[in-house]
Amino acid sequence: MISHPQRQQIANEVHARPFQQLASPLKVMHFAVMISEHKSGAIRNSISELFQACGCNGIAPEQSFSYQSAGELALRWEAHTEFYTLTIYYEGAQQDWSQSIPGLPQGWSEMVPGEMITGVQLLVRAAEGESDSRVPQGIFGDNQVIGSHVMRGAATIWTDFRAQGEFGLDRILVQDNHLHGYQCGRLLQRLCEIDTYRAVALLGLEPARKVMRQISSLDKELAVVTNQLSQLEKGKESDTLDALMNLAARGEEISAETANRFSASDAYYAVVRMRISELEESRVEGLQTMEQFIDRRVDPAMRTWRAAAARLERLSQRIARASDLLRSNIDLSTEQKIHGLLSSMNKRTRRQLTLQAKLETFSIIVVTYYLFDLVERTIRHMTSGEPEEIAVNWLSYSLPAIVLIVWWYVRKVTKEFKTDD
Repeated sequence: MISHPQRQQIANEVHARPFQQLASPLKVMHFAVMISEHKSGAIRNSISELFQACGCNGIAPEQSFSYQSAGELALRWEAHTEFYTLTIYYEGAQQDWSQSIPGLPQGWSEMVPGEMITGVQLLVRAAEGESDSRVPQGIFGDNQVIGSHVMRGAATIWTDFRAQGEFGLDRILVQDNHLHGYQCGRLLQRLCEIDTYRAVALLGLEPARKVMRQISSLDKELAVVTNQLSQLEKGKESDTLDALMNLAARGEEISAETANRFSASDAYYAVVRMRISELEESRVEGLQTMEQFIDRRVDPAMRTWRAAAARLERLSQRIARASDLLRSNIDLSTEQKIHGLLSSMNKRTRRQLTLQAKLETFSIIVVTYYLFDLVERTIRHMTSGEPEEIAVNWLSYSLPAIVLIVWWYVRKVTKEFKTDD
């Protein structure tokens, strides 16, 4: 027995992105950055330089994930298909809402390539005495606060999902009631992923709104073309078919441009729902839970791009049905033309056969004449005197029989060309 070539790769994949063992007090800044037109190798090199500038090791060329710590500072980088995430952890004494962390080099944000799509800042604080569910003062201002107990009461979280500060980061305050090390790491990772996947899922909203407008325009054009089908004049089918083909092509173009985006948004939103369920939220009196907030604010956007995709599919089906109706009309018109052509050919054939039947009489007379003349000449050259006269007389008496024989032979030859239809 030998090992499968991918055995080690499969085993490593299970542990490819482990949770970190973390504890309060802790400050976290998490960034999700769109790759845009940057190449993955260039991004990896830039992030590797940032790791080295912070006192960590570089990132190997084949890596898509790296977590390294240098004293009170730790960095986590994770590559995805169309974006990557950078998370910075700080365990020092300076725990505040300023979006700067000791140990980061000057101008470190310029070393991060790509376009930032979202970010979140988290502070993890130990509960003072018994766990307090009241909203902390002076952090969220007058904004609506979302809060809940999570991880079966091991922690309490508050946020307002409002971008603030230099980098425009959402603020999430985590109160550590009795979190264990890896439990804290799982909680923070889930909160970061909820913020990240919520943002990238919403990338499908603007294309959905644009598609809705385009579909409305195509719907009106299709309605006009469909109404014309009932009053379509013969010979105008090609113009209508061209219009339907143009609508179908434009619909397929829109579908090709948005299919991947809508599918990705569905997948991202599924991850958001999964991560929220893993929080195991319980309600804090008077506050909206994170699940309720996402359902109320993000789920309508989800339904928007699903509705856009459904309308696009229905538009394609309507165009296909209109095309089928037009094709049936064209087929019927073509069959009528073919029937007329065949009828015309049949009439011409009938005329030819009628003319042929009329000429048969002349053919019989001509053949009989030449046959009689040939036999008579033969008799006159081969005999003379009284036998010649007898033979000629018998030939004359047999003229009706010759006519009948010739008529029968001509009819036999032409019989296979005659038809009743």
